Amino acid sequence: MAYPLLLEAMSEARDFYFSSSTQVHLDRWSTGRVALVGDAGYCAAPTAGMGTSQALLGARSLARHLADSAYPEAFAGYETELRPYVAENQANGRSAAAMFGGAREG
Repeated sequence: MAYPLLLEAMSEARDFYFSSSTQVHLDRWSTGRVALVGDAGYCAAPTAGMGTSQALLGARSLARHLADSAYPEAFAGYETELRPYVAENQANGRSAAAMFGGAREG
């Protein structure tokens, strides 16, 4: 099995970089006059393949709500509208990560 050799080579390499694939889960996507969009607020992880779609749909939703109401109400509407879509994508990302041998979150 080549795994021990690979692990040893990774630890000795000066040009090797590793970062875990993670998701962003926040209770709220806004505070005060600041709202988060895309990966900053709700990253689904690369295994979901929905980062660009979430960011574009999130920006569109936020802009539409801001055009219709003041920011506190706009932020709430944006989150209410988009959170189910994001939750589904994050669940799909966890399932995809499990297929690649990654840990599944509850």
